Amino acid sequence: MNRVILHVDVNNAFLSWTAIERLKNGETLDIRTIPAVIGGDEDRRSGIVLAKSMPAKKCGIVTGETLYMARQKCPGLQVFKGDYKKYGYYSNQLYQLLLEYTDKIERFSIDECFLDMTHYLMERTPMEIAKEINQRVKKELRLYS
Repeated sequence: MNRVILHVDVNNAFLSWTAIERLKNGETLDIRTIPAVIGGDEDRRSGIVLAKSMPAKKCGIVTGETLYMARQKCPGLQVFKGDYKKYGYYSNQLYQLLLEYTDKIERFSIDECFLDMTHYLMERTPMEIAKEINQRVKKELRLYS
């Protein structure tokens, strides 16, 4: 039997998780809908883009570039600081959801996992399971980009 491995990667996780947290705390603006980035501390000269919204991406902003360059591309860019404690919380929520599909999970990063589905497919195809996971992540964890 061939091994079946699914790769799960949350697009722009830090920005999505920051948006979710802000909305939970009463903010009305979803930063995923505006040119926004999660960035380092410019005062400490660690000001790089860690994650970006789709509108920011459309302005040509890329992960890893300086906030200075990002602002040159998009003068109205909004920059938000990261909260790694919260990111760990959301990462664990994702992991718990994935455990419902297999106990053979390799965490690759805070927002990326590999799932060995070889013995867990039963009557369904890998694509059907991948689509289900995608929909559940969007609905239950409110993650999308």
